[in-house]
Amino acid sequence: MPNNNIHTLKFSINNWQHLYSLKDAISKTNEESGKSLTITGTIRNNDLLQNHDTNIEIIFKQVEQFPDYEKTQNGELILGYLSKTDQGVNTTLDINESIFEEMKKNLIEYADIDGIHIVISCDVINNNDIWQDNTELKIISLDYAMRGDA
Repeated sequence: MPNNNIHTLKFSINNWQHLYSLKDAISKTNEESGKSLTITGTIRNNDLLQNHDTNIEIIFKQVEQFPDYEKTQNGELILGYLSKTDQGVNTTLDINESIFEEMKKNLIEYADIDGIHIVISCDVINNNDIWQDNTELKIISLDYAMRGDA
């Protein structure tokens, strides 16, 4: 049964940064591996965001254990939560090591090729037509595709 509350946000990656922090890896206080990949972009002309250009930042953090994902009432995995402030939208998603390494390899490999644009598509659930500031939406899909200049 289709969910009419699903909205798709699309953006091209403007920038990415891969960080491996030895200090974070050594530190056991936060029990994180220290590996992360940050991508940024701008969502343009989206009804959910009142057609305002909106900055987006997604941080993928590598974790050792496979995350225990929640599910929607329809049984769809909730990959995480996308937060909106007056500054833009952002999220941090925990990704297990093998998925993280594959994603990092793809994003970094294709980002350096002239004429290739990486487009992220993110499906979120919102019960309203407009996304209010200081709220978060469930992410149920996050895909990336490589597009070439034609």
